[in-house]
Amino acid sequence: MVDNAQLVEAADRWGTPLYVTDLDVALVNARAWRTALPEALVAYAVKANPDPLLLRRLAADGFGCEVVGPVELALALRSGCPPERIVVNGVGQTNPDLVAALGAGALVNAESVGALNALMRSGVAGRIGIRVNPGLQTDTHPHLATGAADAKFGIGLDELPTVLDRMHRSGVRLAAIGAHIGSGISDAAAYAWLAQLMLSLAEDSAVTRIDLGGGFAGSPAAHAAAIRPHVPDTSRLIVEPGRSIVAAAGWLLTRVVQVQPRGHLISDAGMTELLRPMLYGARHPVSLLSPGETLPPREGPWTLSGPICEAGDVLASDIDLGPQAGAGALLSIGDAGAYGAAMASNYNGRLRPAQVVISGGELQLSRRRETLEDLVARDA
Repeated sequence: MVDNAQLVEAADRWGTPLYVTDLDVALVNARAWRTALPEALVAYAVKANPDPLLLRRLAADGFGCEVVGPVELALALRSGCPPERIVVNGVGQTNPDLVAALGAGALVNAESVGALNALMRSGVAGRIGIRVNPGLQTDTHPHLATGAADAKFGIGLDELPTVLDRMHRSGVRLAAIGAHIGSGISDAAAYAWLAQLMLSLAEDSAVTRIDLGGGFAGSPAAHAAAIRPHVPDTSRLIVEPGRSIVAAAGWLLTRVVQVQPRGHLISDAGMTELLRPMLYGARHPVSLLSPGETLPPREGPWTLSGPICEAGDVLASDIDLGPQAGAGALLSIGDAGAYGAAMASNYNGRLRPAQVVISGGELQLSRRRETLEDLVARDA
């Protein structure tokens, strides 16, 4: 496990804001899924964190990749992940993107009737799957409820008989059937219900692979205990964990640059580096790594606010880091390995942060800090 001294060293070497990912911790978390579901295809959700060295480590250890567009597909292939271990999803991909993914050898799941028609008409031999909308309302943030009946994701259950009949008459074999019910779901019973539904649909359609998506916030063992009574043959399964593999393996390092005595610690990282607090109301632990100036006297907690010109640019509220958390203090924001660097943006003219990994106790730059030259390279 990374210690604070390594995080301080990383900030000293590469500056802040800075993302740090512990590859060894991520690999342990990924292997827990493989232990819980032996013989299943564990396809890491690249959207959670596409750090290039992370992808290479997971691919080298035999894991697959779940991707949602042509760029993520290219990153997965570049990492050394073989096409047979890549699953392609995505409700808004263009027909050419879907057909190209099929030709690359990946399993391509159609999330709409139109996408399925494009794949069937392409004449490209490949593995075509279906992602359905199961109509399940889960206990999670509304922005994360991808399996709800009114969500944009997946082919409706009412459309499925017509779709399967069309595939059968066209001589197209269905390679997999699955669904993704959301993210941040803590109730394993939702996955037990999903496993039963997918098994029933698989039997009706004579398909062998069952894809249960990702999004479970509990342990892989709890997930497996819920679904294995319904799908005991784990070789049939595909799971697509992302956040559970990398969230706790990543940190965002930031320095306090200004102090507003009325309660704000202004850091050099903000919503452009970590959007989750603003987007989902997510709470991330904040720790003091090295001291700065002494804070002015104040009753009550402080708010860690970013530098962006938005009142909602708040990374953490009600924090008490001690009296030496003033200007110059180095802070660590934990549980930031998932959907942190991946969602970073250039809003307010911000340059995306560098990404560093720790492997075997050693620090290594994985992706350099963005420069102004990078930002204007596409200008006419």
